[in-house]
Amino acid sequence: MIRKFGKWMPRVNREAIIDETAIIMGNVIIEKAFIFPQAMIRADEHEAIIKDGAAILDRAFIEAHEKVVIGEGSIVSHGAIVHGGNIGKNVLVGIGAIILGASVGDNSIIAAGSVVKDDVENGIMVAGIPAKKVRSVNEKDMEYMEKIRNEIKMKARWLK
Repeated sequence: MIRKFGKWMPRVNREAIIDETAIIMGNVIIEKAFIFPQAMIRADEHEAIIKDGAAILDRAFIEAHEKVVIGEGSIVSHGAIVHGGNIGKNVLVGIGAIILGASVGDNSIIAAGSVVKDDVENGIMVAGIPAKKVRSVNEKDMEYMEKIRNEIKMKARWLK
């Protein structure tokens, strides 16, 4: 469902793929992205931008209490929450992870269940509560993320 919230109506690229059970409301800009079942993106205070190739998976929640950008090719996994902040390009936000206003650098991984309050540098994997650096992202990680992105593109065809 795409709906007005306050004075804002979401702006959605006609090539974006959005499941009918997703809720998109307010000052949201969706480029050529994938929005899966029961995901919610709400921007009532500031702007939320979902860039080309980004995927917001089932039951993920994005709230723009400050400006939010989900970078190109990034994945916000099932049940993850982005409450403000900036997610760089080709980032994997793991299942149930929570981003609390932090900026996450390009090519980074947020492990499942992590709570991120501090900024994450490019190419870093973090895990835990609060999230701490585990190691640098390696070539095997990047290949895994590319595999996930390809699976998402395949599954997204079933949404429309």
